[in-house]
Parts: sequence; C-alpha cells; structure tokens
Amino acid sequence: MLTIRTAEVGDAPEIAAIGSVAFRAVHDSIISPEIAASVVEQTYSIEALTDCIALCATEDDAHFLVACEDGSVVGYLHYDCEGPQPELHRLYVDPARKRGGIGSSLLRELHARLKPGTSYVLLVAERNTDARAFYDRKGFVFDARVIGNEYYMQTMGTKNEPAPPPFDDRALVLRLTLPG
Repeated sequence: MLTIRTAEVGDAPEIAAIGSVAFRAVHDSIISPEIAASVVEQTYSIEALTDCIALCATEDDAHFLVACEDGSVVGYLHYDCEGPQPELHRLYVDPARKRGGIGSSLLRELHARLKPGTSYVLLVAERNTDARAFYDRKGFVFDARVIGNEYYMQTMGTKNEPAPPPFDDRALVLRLTLPG
C-alpha cells in the first residue's frame, strides 16, 4: 500500500538513490551527461538532501514529501517558497515504478497541504515531453520560457564551472493555481 508522508533526514539515502538515477535518466539526453552529473552531485548528495529536508521541516511553507511502499521510498516531492515565488523543485519516482500513480499521489498530498488559491511554478525542460504531458494532465499552464541552467543557478544555487558546453537548455516555467 502506498503512503505519502513528510520526509525525514533518514530518508536522504533512498531519495539520493532514486534522484541520481531518475534525474540522469531524463536529463542526460536533454542537458548533457556532464551538466546532469553536476546537478546530481550538488543536489542529490546525502548532505544536500539532509540539509534540504531539515530546512523544509522548519518552514511552514515548505514540503519535502516521500511516497513509501512496503517501507521503502519509491518517490519524492520538494516544494518551497525560498525563491522569488513558490516552486515545486522536484518530483521524481523510481524509474521502475513510473506511470503507477505515485507522482499523482504526491501532488495530491502537496495540494492538500497548501492553502486554497495558492499559485506556484515549476521548471521543466522543453524537450522533456513525458513530464510536460504529466503536468498538462494536472492542469499546469505555460508561464514563461527560460534558459534552464540559468534558472537553476538563480533558484537552486547550483553552479556549473567551468562553463558548460553548448547544449539545448530551453525550459518552460509552468504554473498551477489551486482552486479557492
């Protein structure tokens, strides 16, 4: 049975295992293996995830959720209001478990925790057609076109040094406003 709960720092290793594989599976071919590896190194280390989970636990307007089945983490979601506007930073599911409703369950739980009328954004690579279709089905709408790497550096504090090789880095900012 699938359960959704607030992440605990002890979940960081399982989240890192899913994130490092799931992020690379999607983004190696979109932003390049080098850039994807850099993002994974900076945002999916046990230390980075532990810090993020701990910070979310202290903030009223931040949520780091995990989906668990049989005691194991099978997906996760990270949302906060640290940037210029509320943002869903990550929503990933164990690649072997995709299309089983886990991502939808995580989003439903996030929405149940947010105030009615809350509006938030997320970033999706323009070439990530699977994610774009998922978010379209959930009611997200186009808000802006951006350069993904620049957006990540501004909103998540990632760095890419030396400068990355040229690649297709177009991304879309999508918005969802909850009823209310």
